[in-house]
Amino acid sequence: MKQKILKAFFAIVIVALVVFVSELQAAQWYKGNLHCHSFWSDGNVLPEEAIGWYKEHGYQFMSLTDHNVLQLDSNKWKEAGPQLIEESRKKFGHDWVETKEENDKTFIRLKTVAELAQKMNESGKFLVIPGHEQNVGVAGFSLHANAINITESIPFPKDFPSVAAAASAWRKASLENSTKNGLEGFWMINHPRWPYYDNAPEELIEASDIEFWENNMMAGPAKLQAQMPDNEKYWDIINAFRLLAGNKPIYSVATDDTHNYLSTQGASPGHGWVVVRSEKLDANSLFQAMKKGDFYSSCGIVLKDIRFDSATKTLTVEVDPAENTKYTIRIVRTKKGFDTNKEPFEIPQEEKLAARKGFTYSEQVGATLLTAEGTTASYQMTAEDLYVRAIITSDKAPQYKGANKPELETAWTQPYTP
Repeated sequence: MKQKILKAFFAIVIVALVVFVSELQAAQWYKGNLHCHSFWSDGNVLPEEAIGWYKEHGYQFMSLTDHNVLQLDSNKWKEAGPQLIEESRKKFGHDWVETKEENDKTFIRLKTVAELAQKMNESGKFLVIPGHEQNVGVAGFSLHANAINITESIPFPKDFPSVAAAASAWRKASLENSTKNGLEGFWMINHPRWPYYDNAPEELIEASDIEFWENNMMAGPAKLQAQMPDNEKYWDIINAFRLLAGNKPIYSVATDDTHNYLSTQGASPGHGWVVVRSEKLDANSLFQAMKKGDFYSSCGIVLKDIRFDSATKTLTVEVDPAENTKYTIRIVRTKKGFDTNKEPFEIPQEEKLAARKGFTYSEQVGATLLTAEGTTASYQMTAEDLYVRAIITSDKAPQYKGANKPELETAWTQPYTP
């Protein structure tokens, strides 16, 4: 009898250990960038150089999102000078670089996404995910979006009368491509406040199926910035009115939108990224986690942990601190029964500046509820809270500076609802 009891006890212990180890494995953070460009469109380096930058700088995944084309054409050539060719051969091997001569010019063959993934991927360490940016004009406004984990270029379905309708249709077409190929698709609307406040928050309130928006600090001309809501307010407006209508919140994705790899200014790498808590480093797992909101965005701060206890409705944030750095954690919320009034305003057309309309919303939308100095903060939601989220800042400037970027290193959790 004692032996049976001991065997049963050890069996329970083994099962518990297996579960514990599995949970530890699931709690891995992976850093990634989901928007950048290369010679396949308007980036200024070869695609392998673009990917190499992220691999060399501690990222675990990235997507090369060139404009309107997934990198599938094995006969795509780009004019190249002798220095570029020599540097590429030194870095990636002589056999990797294919060139040809035409009309006294030298061209280099651009590698496909499959070739790039085969060259650059490392199991459990680094992952290239197929994707491309989508660009189109809709009723006088620009619509840019990223379709990722897809198998082909996704064309714009057809004409639509509004950004909201067009975005929902394009998202649907992109995700259908992923689903039919057994993939977890990812779709986000890009830099919606650029170039002239083209995608107002009202559009993303209406298009409530859109799960992600890109925060890459591109905000358009100063005259518009003075009247339009900043990125923080923009996000809170969407979430407040979505949740008021019984819809899901939208998650924020920090990116680089890298075009220039030869500078630390402008659209260069290292400006913003996401850190995803995923079971493993594969695209399906990463995007399943992101759709649950299990990730944060950053332009310099590393978080040790984010926990939301659904039983007690408590959000806890822990920073992984850098030496000689001070941190501030703000809890932001919009409460139930917030003031929904809005005041319209209009900016007339002026030379190249497009005419734009917008609304000013109540200060109750995205109000700061709590401010804590230090590396840890917790907040237990009350019956008044529609949602809460945390903004974490340090007392240091970001390593890479850019237009409209926060003056201090910042990280953002996703919104949490009761």
